[in-house]
Amino acid sequence: MKTILNKKDLDFDSLIRTIKYPLIILDKENFIQAANDEAEMFFGISRNILNKYKFSSLYPDTSPLFYLINQSRENGNTIREYSLNITNPINQITHEVDIQVSPFEESDYLLLIIIERGIAKKFNKQYLQAGSSKSLIEMSSILAHEIKNPLSGIKGAAQLLMDGISAEDQSLINIICDETDRIKNLINSMEIFSDSSQIKKEKINMHTIFNHVKMIAENGFAKDIKFYERFDPSLPDVDVNKDLLIQVFLNLIKNSSEAIKRNAVEGEITLSSSFLSSVRISLPTTNKKIELPLCFSIEDNGGGIAEGLFDSIFDPFISSKKDGKGLGLAIVSKIIQDHDGVIECQLTKKGTKMSILLPISK
Repeated sequence: MKTILNKKDLDFDSLIRTIKYPLIILDKENFIQAANDEAEMFFGISRNILNKYKFSSLYPDTSPLFYLINQSRENGNTIREYSLNITNPINQITHEVDIQVSPFEESDYLLLIIIERGIAKKFNKQYLQAGSSKSLIEMSSILAHEIKNPLSGIKGAAQLLMDGISAEDQSLINIICDETDRIKNLINSMEIFSDSSQIKKEKINMHTIFNHVKMIAENGFAKDIKFYERFDPSLPDVDVNKDLLIQVFLNLIKNSSEAIKRNAVEGEITLSSSFLSSVRISLPTTNKKIELPLCFSIEDNGGGIAEGLFDSIFDPFISSKKDGKGLGLAIVSKIIQDHDGVIECQLTKKGTKMSILLPISK
C-alpha cells in the first residue's frame, strides 16, 4: 500500500526548492512521494503524474539504481555512485550521471539525486590528460634543464656589469636579473609536471597537515580570516607525501584568502574531513572502479569563481588573477593525481568549496 506523505514530519517542499538537480523522494515501498521541476524535465513527465509512479515503473529491478537504493536502506548511509550510465525510460536517451541516495533520519524515506555533470568527468579529464601528455612532459623536462643553465649564465654576466656603470644602466641590469629570476621560477613551477611515479609516501594523519597549514596561514597571509574545523577523527592515516600535500593545502587556502580579500568580506574558511560511503569512480578505457572514500575540503565565503573559468580552472595557464601564472591549481591537480585521487570544485552560495578525494591506504 502506498504511504501517504505527512508534511508535519518532513518538509519536502522546502527541500525540493533548494536542490537544483533532478530529485525524487521515495517511500519504503519505492513509490515516488515528491519530485522537483528538474526531475520533471529529466524524465519528461509532469510532477503530478510522476508522483503517482512506483520507481520500478520507470526502471527495472535489475537497474543499478535499485542496488544503490537497497544498499542505502540496508546500511542507513548515503550512497554515491559516479559515472553511471542510465537510460531515460521515456525518451530512451542514455545519460552519464552521478547518483546520490540518502536516507532521512528516523523515517523510511529516501532522497535520490541525479547529477548529469560531476566529479567523474573531471576525473576522466585529468586521467586522460595525464596519459596522453607523457611524451610532452618528457620533452618539457629536457627543455627546462636546457633553459635553466643559460639563464644562470645570463644573470651572472649581468651582475658582473654592475660595477662602474651609471644608475640608469644599473636599473636596466636589475630588469635583466629580475626577468631571469622570474623565468627560472616559472620553469621550477612547471617541473612538477614531470613524471612523478617515484614520489616517496608515508602514512600520515591528514589532520596534522590541516593543522600545520592552518597555523602558517593564521600567522601570515590569512591572519584576519576566521577558521572553522569540522573533522572526522575516525579517519585512517593516508599514504601521502607530506611536503606535497602541505603545498596543496597552502595553495588552496591562499586562493581562498585572496578571493576573500578581493571581495572585501569578513573572511571565513572551513576545513573539513569526512568518510564518504561507497564513492566509486570508473576509470576511463577500463571497467575498473576505484574507491575514493576519504574527503578533505576547504570552503570559503570569497564569492566564487567566474563562470567562464569554472570548467578549466585546473588547466595550466588559466587564472582569474591579474598577474597570475595559472599554474597553482594545475600543480595541485597534478599532485592529487600522483596520489591516485581527484580534486573537485563546487560553487556554494557564498564562495567556493574545494574537495580532495583520496583512497584508503593498502
